[in-house]
Amino acid sequence: MSAKFKLSAVVLRTVDYGEADRVVTLLSRERGKLVAFARGARASKRRFGGGLEPFTLLSAELAERGGGDAMARLESVNVERSFHQIRADLARIGCAAYASELARELVREHEPHAALFDLLVGYLGRLDAAPALPAELRAFELGALEAAGFQPRLDACARCGEEAGAGEAGADFSAADGGLLCARCGQGAVGTTRLSGAAVATLRRLQLGRFEAAGEGMSPAVGRELREALGRFVEQLLGHRLQARRFLDEVV
Repeated sequence: MSAKFKLSAVVLRTVDYGEADRVVTLLSRERGKLVAFARGARASKRRFGGGLEPFTLLSAELAERGGGDAMARLESVNVERSFHQIRADLARIGCAAYASELARELVREHEPHAALFDLLVGYLGRLDAAPALPAELRAFELGALEAAGFQPRLDACARCGEEAGAGEAGADFSAADGGLLCARCGQGAVGTTRLSGAAVATLRRLQLGRFEAAGEGMSPAVGRELREALGRFVEQLLGHRLQARRFLDEVV
């Protein structure tokens, strides 16, 4: 017997399977990340239409067999938001792809992460409404890391707990240690990224204020510093570089 259930989800990735089927990775509000098999998805316009495009917000009906070992089967979908403006611009596509892959890689299957789901939907909505802004992407990164339980430490030294990054002096950011380092711990540290005082202040502001704080923007120089620091942090955390990061680096 198969049990059917409904959920609200964002399409994170689709992989063609066989001649007509697709394997779809979703991030749902109700069940977190899950992988579903969409039989005939490349041939059936009635059940799926264009609803299985990446970055699409769906209302989906699925079925699963008892025991939870088998992959869920995607029965039908209704598009809630297509975020179609994202697909008209390479920079927006790059940011959406990166955000979706980061969300997919940060969490395990079948663990609800409502905050991450809401954050991703909110970010896709911003990309759909206006051009991509580097500060908003950094805000998404910080929010996604926090929602998944991997927030970098910015309030004090990640190694000893003392004050870090005060004033214009800036601080070293250590991906291996998980955040900023004080002057003593940063001295001679290997593999750190040096952040200016402005970059430290912006990083803290974005961590606290998210998208609202991103509206204040940031200079190109600060943007490059934060891009490198958070990029190295994510790579250290996941053990590999996200595929979408390579595309993002070319278009943004």
